[in-house]
Amino acid sequence: MYTQEDIDRLQGEMQDSMIGVLGIQLCPTDDNTVKGTMPVNRNTSRPPGILSGGASLALAETLAGYGSYAILKSHTAAFGIQVSANHISVAHMGDRVVGIATPVHLGRSTHIWQVDITSEQTGKLVSSIRVVNFIANIPV
Repeated sequence: MYTQEDIDRLQGEMQDSMIGVLGIQLCPTDDNTVKGTMPVNRNTSRPPGILSGGASLALAETLAGYGSYAILKSHTAAFGIQVSANHISVAHMGDRVVGIATPVHLGRSTHIWQVDITSEQTGKLVSSIRVVNFIANIPV
């Protein structure tokens, strides 16, 4: 969905935002998914050094948002309106998690994305998250 050139441009835009602080990095894909990684570190963990559920939600919303953004027509925007998460296992400090957002529904007024987040160290599913984006027309 995103080429390395697209990602380089987007990463520059995200550098001074929450996405940059969390260390979220987009990865190129050659299909209709959006992939990204995030370190489990002081910015994304909670005591006792495990990934925060809130950081997982931020990763999921970021990937789903950029998924919708990639397919939107001009003068439209995506706004996250609902997130539902199941946190299944933990990722520990020093690990990195990988999120893959897959479109479930791409309608005119809503997009639904399934985001699965796994631990790079263990390969285990950490969180399974559903994100709904509202698609709105933006006045010119």
